[in-house]
Amino acid sequence: MFRRTAGFFTVIFGVLLLTFLLIHLVPGDPVEVMLGESASTADREQLRTDLGLNQPLVQQFGHYLGKLAHGDLGQSIHTKTPIIELIKTRYPATVKLAVLSLIIGLAIGIPLGIYAALKANHWQDFLVTIVSVRFSAMPAFWLGPMLMLVFAVWLGWLPVSGMESHASIILPALTLGFGLSAILTRMTRTSMLEVLNEDFIRTARAKGLSENIVIFRHALRAALLPIITVVGLQMGSLLAGTVITETIFSWDGIGRLLVESIEKRDYPVTQACVLVVALSYVVVNFLTDLLYSKLDPRVRFGA
Repeated sequence: MFRRTAGFFTVIFGVLLLTFLLIHLVPGDPVEVMLGESASTADREQLRTDLGLNQPLVQQFGHYLGKLAHGDLGQSIHTKTPIIELIKTRYPATVKLAVLSLIIGLAIGIPLGIYAALKANHWQDFLVTIVSVRFSAMPAFWLGPMLMLVFAVWLGWLPVSGMESHASIILPALTLGFGLSAILTRMTRTSMLEVLNEDFIRTARAKGLSENIVIFRHALRAALLPIITVVGLQMGSLLAGTVITETIFSWDGIGRLLVESIEKRDYPVTQACVLVVALSYVVVNFLTDLLYSKLDPRVRFGA
């Protein structure tokens, strides 16, 4: 537990440091973005002083860590809005999208994986494998517009983008969910095939148990351990990787806020968004690691 906790904080500190350095080293000056090219040198220097951008990077980073230790994420350079308020407004939308995408991925991927394992080396297995590979190869920036074109433009069933109605979440959730389902399908198939060849499955069948009980009560339960690991990793990825999807569908989540802050060179907001994304990813994987150790005694006792 101590090693996991130490690793948790080490990763977070590394993310903070790298993000801070990369943001401040990329081309572009937020002062010029805010004041424009026609501003005088005196006005630029005054604003740079007010924002603390004239201080050495080490001093700026130390000041940032000190405020962060007190729960102060600062305020936006452009809107002067407390960043914590922006996070509270945007983060729930990202979580909602990620959870629905995960549900879609699980609802499609696990049943298809089980079916493919039961039909191993038959045409049904090959068909499922081909479809899952196709979906996993489709990037969000291509699949999203295609779904938008079919279901919003041609059929008119769903909103094109935005968050005006409850149906607005369907297309971005499908965009993320289809990619996740492809990964889960292949993982479930592989895990089930390994379990179905185990001795305890043959013993269960020899006892006369029905095939449904053998598959869902015994085989699937044993096959869930690696699947849970993949789900945890993918949930962290969903929370961290919704940037493209949120931008395509104008979904006002943390990913879109990150893109907007980068475009405006709003350093404090960018740092806060990256911190939240990193925390989400690390926390989800930390909890998955703990859950895995609870479910598998070999991991818990270091076997």
